[in-house]
Amino acid sequence: MTNKKENYSICWICMGQEFSAVCEKAGHKYVQCANCRVVRQYPYPTQENMDQYYEKYHSLKTSNSIYLSDSGFEPFRRDKFFTFADLEIPDNGFKGKRICDVGCATGQFLQMMADSEASRLFGVDTSKECIEIGRSRGFECIEDNFLRVHDVFDVITMWHVIEHLPKPHEFIQHAFKLLSPSGWLIIETPVIGVISEAFGANWRYYMPTEHINLFPMDALLRVCCDAGFTLRNFTRFGNGNDSETVPGPNKRAMDVIAKKAGFGDTLALWLIKNA
Repeated sequence: MTNKKENYSICWICMGQEFSAVCEKAGHKYVQCANCRVVRQYPYPTQENMDQYYEKYHSLKTSNSIYLSDSGFEPFRRDKFFTFADLEIPDNGFKGKRICDVGCATGQFLQMMADSEASRLFGVDTSKECIEIGRSRGFECIEDNFLRVHDVFDVITMWHVIEHLPKPHEFIQHAFKLLSPSGWLIIETPVIGVISEAFGANWRYYMPTEHINLFPMDALLRVCCDAGFTLRNFTRFGNGNDSETVPGPNKRAMDVIAKKAGFGDTLALWLIKNA
């Protein structure tokens, strides 16, 4: 299938014009690029669509889940420590580091890092509502586009950020420019694979307007390596079910299977800037 419509219909990652239909969710279509194999919302949401969606993002997310809420901090912190252990990041790995959290929201990761003895904790997000909360908690965070940040950092994190971006490769390339030699980029994001294929339109990460680009693992690694990064380690976890939909023992068993078999629907990468 070829579509020659204005920019909103071509792949902004590889500029490919060939794509195939994947599914439809809440009246929105997802298609897969024949060239880079990234699954994207079709057509892309406009900047106006995204601005309207994120204007009250904190209120939107906390209205039906613990995400970004005070009660959600401990589960967030627990999950990130599990990820660090899976990636084999040392317990003192952030000591003395200048850390930038991209898409910092209300500052949960900055809060988690407050005891890490980092030399600097900095966050950036486009949600005014979230940034105001982060600042009220005493964190150094700004409401802006990450592409306009020009400070130097030793660690840059992107927790569930790149799937929200029309052009995620630009953020990855910009992170490479800002990082000190041998600096770290840590990315966590949903990943296309056997689980997304099995769930189809019911996959938990098909979230129109919010989730724009969803990568297969090899496609994301290619973008990161093209930007100059080397993969240090990775982990995949998550069985595709949220805790509200499956009994606890069943979910835990399926999570273990998905992680050990390496086909989880969430991917975390530990990337190193080549010197």
